[in-house]
Order: sequence, then structure tokens, then C-alpha cells
Amino acid sequence: QRGSYLMIRAENIDLSGFSFVDFLGYNREFIATEGGWLCFVPVKMDTEPGSFELSFASEGFEFSETITVTDREINTQYLTVAPSTLEETLEDEAVRAAFDEFFQKYRWYETGVKFWEGEFILPLGDYVYKETTPYGTFRTFSNGNTEWHNATDMAAKGGTPVYATNSGVILFADYLGLTGNTVIINHGFGVLSWHYHLKELDVSTGETVEKGDLIGKVGTTGLSTGNHLHFGITVGGMFVDPMQMVGAEPEIDFWKESEE
Repeated sequence: QRGSYLMIRAENIDLSGFSFVDFLGYNREFIATEGGWLCFVPVKMDTEPGSFELSFASEGFEFSETITVTDREINTQYLTVAPSTLEETLEDEAVRAAFDEFFQKYRWYETGVKFWEGEFILPLGDYVYKETTPYGTFRTFSNGNTEWHNATDMAAKGGTPVYATNSGVILFADYLGLTGNTVIINHGFGVLSWHYHLKELDVSTGETVEKGDLIGKVGTTGLSTGNHLHFGITVGGMFVDPMQMVGAEPEIDFWKESEE
């Protein structure tokens, strides 16, 4: 489905140094896992539904499979933002350039170690929140800018605790003009969680966190119209639907189930 991902498992072959181009044009590599190799292939939200050929080959093997990308419901939203906030964020070229540089630096980060343990949890825990903008919403700002919203916005009282959705290492914890106080957690194998607009930060870059640890508090810093948590997850450098990850765990051992 648009906004989801698939996995490829390879066994009985050495794929160190091997790379291929996926059906959306992105370079992919395999990660060494116990007894084999694993590759995540995410499907961006703006991918048109249809059939695609996923194929690659090297000396001694070739792989080809037709991938069907299915559609999903598209929400639309018009967002009124104060002119002063727009001037300081979306309409400030330096702020946007700084965010683009930041995003390109961290989006592809991958470690061959898996840090997450079990299911991912809601970053607001049991606290009451309202989902104001679902993942995949096509949004128009009051200045005419448009975007595919690549996360889930969770409106909650300012100061509401924000918890690590799973175990990992803090990849980034600092302030950015566009996203305000921002935390990225590296969960391993190219899975990252992103948290924007925090009121304050309760972690530092390089710190190890366990699932459920406090990482910050809900706020309205950066490009924001009210207290909320912008919660996103990237897999293999692409934002996927974070709410499909919550309550689940990437089934990296899926081939064992098929053998049974």
C-alpha cells in the first residue's frame, strides 16, 4: 500500500557490497542478519497505484517479481498559519535550506544492528490526544504552499510527556527553525522515528533509550499552529505510516513462518 513497505530476504549468498535500484528509482542495499540478508523497500505516499517490476541481478543469481501498489484513502486539509509564523518558517529560505540539509543528512542513516524490541508503542502513551492530521494528508497552507503530510499529528495539552516508541539511540536532539525542538531515534536496520515541535527536550544526541523512556514534552515550536506532536517513522529513508507501525513489529523473520 502507498505509505507502507516490503522486505526482501536472501539466503545462501554473500550480498556484501551489492546494491540495486528499486522500482521507485532508489538505491538499495542488503543488511546482514542471522543466517541471511534483509532489505527494506519503502513505498512513498505519492506513489501512483499500479504494478511495478522489482528486479535485480548479479553473478550467479537474478531476482524479478511484480509488485502491486494499492491505493489508500486520501484526506485533504487547509491549514491557516499566522503570517508571522510563515515568514519565520516556510517563507524563510535559510530555514528551509537548513531543514533540507538536516533531512538529507539523517534520512538514510542505517546501522546493521537492530535496537528495537517487540512492538512499537504510542509516543504519548495513555495520554489523551486528538489526531488532527493523519499520515498521507494532502495539505494546503494559507500562503499557497502544499505538501504530502508525512507523519501523524497528535494534538495534546502542552507539556504532555512524549515517550520513545521503541528502544534505540538518539540520533538528533536539537532545535530547528522549521520543526522546532526535534528528536530522532535510531531503532536500527534503517528504521527511525521523528518527533517535532516539542516544548522541551529530555534527551541528548548519542543517548541510549529504552521503549517508554521520556524524550520530551508536547509543544508548539517551529511551524506549528498549536500544541501537538508530529510523529513520523522512516524506513529505508522514506516516511511510512507510523500508525501502522504502532502495535506491531517489523517481521524480519517472516521467511521462517513461510517455512513452517
